[in-house]
Amino acid sequence: MDAVEMVRNRVAAVRSQSRALAESAADLDWATPVLPDTSPLGLTFWHLPRTLDWLVNTTIRGTHEIADDQRFGDLPDPDTFGFGTGLGADQVRTAAANVHPEALAGYADAVHQAADEWLSTLSAEDLDRAVPEFRERQRSRPAYNTPAALAEVEHLPDLPVGVLLMRPATSHLLMHLGELELLIQQARRAKA
Repeated sequence: MDAVEMVRNRVAAVRSQSRALAESAADLDWATPVLPDTSPLGLTFWHLPRTLDWLVNTTIRGTHEIADDQRFGDLPDPDTFGFGTGLGADQVRTAAANVHPEALAGYADAVHQAADEWLSTLSAEDLDRAVPEFRERQRSRPAYNTPAALAEVEHLPDLPVGVLLMRPATSHLLMHLGELELLIQQARRAKA
């Protein structure tokens, strides 16, 4: 398996696992934190495809995000909530309350399909390329440009495309999937 195929495989694995977890949690409360000092399930589930959408389309490619498609207007507004980082407690609650499993599934599928189509066009050399426009592109939305949001991504500029895809688009999201598994188990215990 070459490097591009490995990245595509990992991105697809994140989508597959997130879909299965979201389906298993569809009957749970997505708007209220399961445990103190954790994000509600809805915010974290939404953060998964939003991170990929932001990373691939805004910072790497410099194109419009899938979140801008009117089909996904019922989900949290990316100009207000960004991709779910650097948000205050009230913003977290509001965003999570606007994440519904059916709408999220359509958005996540669209993001992953577009990302995979783009990934299929890359070469191994493309993965080694830096994104010099990263900082400039990060300023494209008000929610990406707050001090709290900028602090969340300050370690990412100047990294090559392959590292960006393996860190925020894969490793970071896998960490959140583990978090979701734990929170879903806890929510089921509390519901029983």
